[in-house]
Amino acid sequence: MAFPLPASNQKWRDCLRKTEPRRVKIRAVSILVALTLVPAAIGENQEEPTEDKQHEREELGVNAYTAPSIERIFAQLDQLRPLPFDQLKRELPQSIVAGREHKGLVFGGLIADGFLIVEAERKNLVENFGRVLMEQARALGVGDRVMRHSASVTELGRRGAWQQVRQELIATQTDVEQAMIELRDEKMAHLISLGGWLRGLEISAGAVETEFSPPRAKLLAQPDLADYFGAELKTLPPTVAHLPLFEKIRASIKKLQPILGKSPEALTRADIGLIRTEASGLNEAIRRGE
Repeated sequence: MAFPLPASNQKWRDCLRKTEPRRVKIRAVSILVALTLVPAAIGENQEEPTEDKQHEREELGVNAYTAPSIERIFAQLDQLRPLPFDQLKRELPQSIVAGREHKGLVFGGLIADGFLIVEAERKNLVENFGRVLMEQARALGVGDRVMRHSASVTELGRRGAWQQVRQELIATQTDVEQAMIELRDEKMAHLISLGGWLRGLEISAGAVETEFSPPRAKLLAQPDLADYFGAELKTLPPTVAHLPLFEKIRASIKKLQPILGKSPEALTRADIGLIRTEASGLNEAIRRGE
């Protein structure tokens, strides 16, 4: 397993410093990145000193972008309720794509779909989601890690215990960070996050466009993540970076950056529609592997 290169870590720190002056509170579209992280079931571990854990997380790319607080997700998605589920839903992936990087993007988008199901409280869809989640997790080589949490989410969702489902998802945060530390795979973690962010962006923009108002539109005014992922895509190995799919993702993010960077009060319905269209096109391309 490849270790993160010092240059990559420095790039991350430089990116954070660049965006610091305009950083705002993480909103629905940004915190949806947390959806993309693999729910990892880790056994009991001895506690390390807090400072050592934090240092190790940062060295391996675990930061506010790859592992924000899951508790914030529901708090922010609640602001977009009621979500127009029938307009935002999509079919879950039924095939296993080739290419590990591509699998990461698909898996991240799948986790975002799962949070949409939870927010809309669709009991009839939870079991199928759990099945597809396990299939995709096995394809990534992390099936054992997601088994316990996915089984619990499926059972709780089937019973309609949505508050407990939320708590179960929140409880995976520690496991997710520990899994990153053990896997030492910074690039894959970011690609999973990117897949979730793009699907989350589509969901959020679709919800705002359906019921537009300036306060709801402000939830999408978050340039930090677009800048962050745009910079991260530049660090991919050339054999991956120049694939048509990743070229397309890079071009679309560049197109979205000035829109997401607007003053929150300046976002219009047309802006929201463009965000949704771009994100939807990218998510469809990821599904097809274009």
